[in-house]
Amino acid sequence: SLNAIVQLKEDDLLQQAKESSERYKNNKTLGPLDGVPVTVKDEVGIKGYQTTFGTKFVGNLRGDAKEDGTLVVKLRQVGALLVGKANLHECGIGTTGYNWHFGPSRNPHNLNHYTGGSSSGSAAAVAAGLVPLALGFDGGGSIRIPAALCGVVGLKPTFKRCDMDILVGHSCGHPGPIACSVKDAAIGYAILAGPNEKACERSKHVGIPIPPVHLKSFSDNVAGLKIGFFEAFFSDAHPEIVDMCLKAVKRLESLGAEVVMIALPHMEEVKMAHAVTVSSEMTAGYSKYFKKFIHSFTPESRVSFTLGQSFDSSTFLAAQKVRRYAMSTLEEVFAQVDVIVSPATGCTAPEMPKGLEKYGESNISQTVNLMRYIYHGNLCGIPGVAVPVGYSSSSNNNKGLPISLLIQARHWEEDMIMKVARCCESDVSHKKPEVYYDILELAKGEPRE
Repeated sequence: SLNAIVQLKEDDLLQQAKESSERYKNNKTLGPLDGVPVTVKDEVGIKGYQTTFGTKFVGNLRGDAKEDGTLVVKLRQVGALLVGKANLHECGIGTTGYNWHFGPSRNPHNLNHYTGGSSSGSAAAVAAGLVPLALGFDGGGSIRIPAALCGVVGLKPTFKRCDMDILVGHSCGHPGPIACSVKDAAIGYAILAGPNEKACERSKHVGIPIPPVHLKSFSDNVAGLKIGFFEAFFSDAHPEIVDMCLKAVKRLESLGAEVVMIALPHMEEVKMAHAVTVSSEMTAGYSKYFKKFIHSFTPESRVSFTLGQSFDSSTFLAAQKVRRYAMSTLEEVFAQVDVIVSPATGCTAPEMPKGLEKYGESNISQTVNLMRYIYHGNLCGIPGVAVPVGYSSSSNNNKGLPISLLIQARHWEEDMIMKVARCCESDVSHKKPEVYYDILELAKGEPRE
């Protein structure tokens, strides 16, 4: 079992589908997603569903949601069929997709391997063909890592581009789409990032204007585009991943893009600043649950929350100084280039160890490998997209696992990274995962009312 969807109300879904069919019959469709199945990471509220955050107790304490979250409202407004709640790494505080309470989601390319996390169920559902689009949430690679490991497209927009109203709305968090193609991700992004009165009012209050959403550069023309390439950083992944991602860069060069050598200094300090920031803010968000239900969390989450509690205010403030430094460094880099490219992860989807369901896993080197390329995106709020560029060919258990490129750009330039992603995508021969459901073909065999 993929274990991608952990909550589903079939009667509600069938009613949504019936209403969509009526709209098509009467030529009154609501938008581009009318009748399209979409699942939502179980951190975002859907009316009538619990929001569990990957636990068995938070949802029970909070009860069923009385209303839809902001992004769910946007999906309903364009007719999306909401296919319940997607599984996630417990509390969204891990990178593998492991969940003690509901069981881990499994990678459709190899069921013995992780999906990546924390938006594990969202990525698995898209990769397996259950839905073409899913909503994820990314505070430390949680959209881009599972998208990369499952061979789908994961877009982390600019910070605050998509409004969020969840329990742990920390300053590193970004909601965004996971989709089966760059085009589908662009459609999802345009809907999720569309006009929002609350967000616009907040941006005026803090003096940070949010530019209108557009996809002006969403084409397959990269001629003259300047690609930032930090060689030492780029090469710090498994050799097969490096080779595959280099081929993607050379493909962009052949289309007229120019590779510019850059440097991103003090990467270790940036990594630590992100760790301090995100763990402190997530620990604060879960503090009332952690104190009362400490033994209901996995050992991995207990360690993470305990670490978050250990940071004092001076450490947090020091991390914000590093954040400002990292942002100023990026400003200098983006004065020279249009995008920065790197592998999306340092390794392909790791194999699940024996005894996982009972004890869980804490593997620091594995976590570092998975998160190696994500820190600037979350700490500095720049947009990034993970796009598949090939598959591993190793003769061991890793054969056939997806490999992805990460493309990042200036704030608000999602159109730029999607253009580059589209060019990369067009050069890849995609293969169906080990577990795949052709929903349209299956639907042809269903009796009609």
